[in-house]
Amino acid sequence: MDRLKILLADDDQIFLKLTSRLLEEAGYRIECAACVDEAELALSKGKHDIMMLDMCYPALQDGFNLLGKVHEFYPALPVLMISGSGNIPDAVLAIKNGALDFIEKPLDMSHLLIKLERIRKNLALNQELLDLQISAIGMKGKAKPMLDLFAEIMKAAKFDCPVLICGETGVGKELAAHAIHRLSRHGAKNLISLNCASVPKELFEAELFGYECGAFTGANKARQGYFEYADNNSIFLDEISQLPPEVQAKLLRVVSEGEIQKLGGKVIKINTRIISASNQNLEENAAQGLFRPDLLYRLNTINIFVPPLRNRIEDIPLLANYFMEMFCARNEIAPKPLTPAANAWLCEQSWPGNVRELKNTVERAVVFAMNDHLSVADFTSDRDDDANQLDTNSLKKAIQSFEKAYIENVLRVYKYNVRQCAYHLQIDKSNLFKKIASLGIELPKK
Repeated sequence: MDRLKILLADDDQIFLKLTSRLLEEAGYRIECAACVDEAELALSKGKHDIMMLDMCYPALQDGFNLLGKVHEFYPALPVLMISGSGNIPDAVLAIKNGALDFIEKPLDMSHLLIKLERIRKNLALNQELLDLQISAIGMKGKAKPMLDLFAEIMKAAKFDCPVLICGETGVGKELAAHAIHRLSRHGAKNLISLNCASVPKELFEAELFGYECGAFTGANKARQGYFEYADNNSIFLDEISQLPPEVQAKLLRVVSEGEIQKLGGKVIKINTRIISASNQNLEENAAQGLFRPDLLYRLNTINIFVPPLRNRIEDIPLLANYFMEMFCARNEIAPKPLTPAANAWLCEQSWPGNVRELKNTVERAVVFAMNDHLSVADFTSDRDDDANQLDTNSLKKAIQSFEKAYIENVLRVYKYNVRQCAYHLQIDKSNLFKKIASLGIELPKK
């Protein structure tokens, strides 16, 4: 770990000056606060690893009140109480109220340094455990909303009850679902996933519950549904709000009774953990009659909210760099680091499409970048060009112009390997050839 930062809160100016100098000589970074207001301001503005708080600051009640606030708003911050009176009952009460330990004045520096070293080792161990947990989860982020999310994911993974994941489009709800599954007792198996928005209304029952031979015209042989595949496993139902009402009633039976009925067949008992997700407010949908309230109550046993990118701005440089490295490695090109100005510019954007939009923006910048780094110009040039063309080009021509430039650049990145380009663009190879022909893109002759 880097040099630990200690917030030293005491109303004795001489004590602050002397102790801060000794602790700095011992390798710590120190910030001093001589009154409660200064301490609260310091806590709100900066990240501290340890807090040393005078029990009588400036009165006994002030010290305990501040300890209570720290315990409430900064629960992970270890507090070492300083007792000038040697009053053991007060020190014991401080520990009961959330302090990690206490030390008496006048300070025994060797004793204090031992306590601080013990705290440092515990912090380092906790950070290692957190890093391992985040690595297992497979999501990126160090902002508090994400750390809270990681804690919720790890708790949810321990139990087989239904989980409903909520959040805006592009925040990473599917990643959260895979993390819950991977950390659960079913983690060794592949998560069975279905996007409800992609299934035609008339095929829902057949897809979810399966059918027997002859169940309907064209059913020439029996077929298992998603739930039967997910027996003794987990199933992820994305965009659960898209379930038709008649299917919602049958899903309610699955959740409450643990059984399905195949089309044209008998009832089958299953043991499936349901993880669902929605970018809509299902409570509002239920109030409007669009979603069954009784089904919502059962699916929402554990509710997990994935925060939008605008609520964790400090994660944007971390994510942008991760996407840049991943994209460059996949295309076997040298990394193109983001400049500080580019990172700052990214942090200023609103990102209505959240992490997915950021990922696409970084990949586009890498494709179009002319230098060995990504500057603000690499992220804004296409926006400026589009703005200049609005008065002279129709929307259709503007889209065609963008498609042509983008596909040409992707082709160059993949050295005109159409199969790899089609995979990157997530379209069929034959459709890509049609696009290339319709846009007038010339492929080099072999």
